[in-house]
Amino acid sequence: MTAVATAGAGTAFIAIGLTNLWSDAAWAPDISPWWHLIPILVGSALMLGKRRRPATMLFAGTVVAGVDIWLGGSLGMVLVYFDLLYSAVLFGRARVVRALLVVIAVLVAAAFVAPLLSGSSLQAAMLLALQAFLLLGTPYWWGMSVRRSRELAALSDARARDAERFASIVKADTVREERGRMARDLHDVIAGNLSAIAINAEAALSSKTQTHDRAALRAIREASIDGLDEMRSMILVLRSGTDPLIAPPRLAELPDLVARSPAVNVTFVGDTPHVPTAIDQALARIVGEGLSNAARHAPGADVEIRFRATEAETGVSILSRGGTPAAPTIGTGHGIGLLRERAELLGGTLSAAPVEGGWRLDAQIPRSAQ
Repeated sequence: MTAVATAGAGTAFIAIGLTNLWSDAAWAPDISPWWHLIPILVGSALMLGKRRRPATMLFAGTVVAGVDIWLGGSLGMVLVYFDLLYSAVLFGRARVVRALLVVIAVLVAAAFVAPLLSGSSLQAAMLLALQAFLLLGTPYWWGMSVRRSRELAALSDARARDAERFASIVKADTVREERGRMARDLHDVIAGNLSAIAINAEAALSSKTQTHDRAALRAIREASIDGLDEMRSMILVLRSGTDPLIAPPRLAELPDLVARSPAVNVTFVGDTPHVPTAIDQALARIVGEGLSNAARHAPGADVEIRFRATEAETGVSILSRGGTPAAPTIGTGHGIGLLRERAELLGGTLSAAPVEGGWRLDAQIPRSAQ
């Protein structure tokens, strides 16, 4: 469309006499103004390839413009050359654009020096140099302005895409961390109740008294209801995406944790430490898992829970001795691993290993943990 419009405008300019721009050019032949239509049409045809081969089209257009200047010059060819030079700057390679700047600077300087060397006045030299600058510098400046705007827009788009990719990575990491946290919480919350159900069910099956059976079944029922309530709360959280409806256990709730493990004898050594919330919850989880493991694998065991607190770190040791080895129970097998992961996320350590006559669980967490 641009090429057709330019050809039409050039034809109209010839019709109204806008030719022979350099009327004082002695080299111009005395011919009909319509001869200028030939270079205008050829130049308009070159405009069709300005995007794919801008430098080549500009070079060919320069030759055609030279022919038009030899004929005396026309305003239509000025429009054609404007568009070719603008397109070369906008679509051309960077080295071509730099070369064009040098060529334009040389031509403008030559347009100023040549008249002086030929004996023309300073005013005539300045006028010719100004014409050359307007004819060559204007499309170059315009093309550079649009080119830089497009480069800035492309850079902004690239940054936006990078920011979007980074946000997706952060979101994926957040989801992965949240899934890990939910896996730990799910195990910690449900494991205790399931352990109580298994232990009391085993006791009911092995007991010969009806009273004991009813007590065991009552404990099973309570543990089942608690487990269902907690599972229902977790399902609501998953559906709504809100904060947990059930707060994680705290060290202040240790009596409740002990009460949920009637199959073991618990002794506390040392005061319960006052620590930040994250450490408090982690230690409570560790104690709860230790009690559940002791009740599951060695009912009747003596369990010693010893807290240690220094300025640098806080720790807990759970030592289980004695008891009656229980038959293997079905479990996830991930309890210790999840607790170790929880401790390591806070910068601490956790170890679990058999000792003489029992089992020992030991954890240390720095006070600086968040």
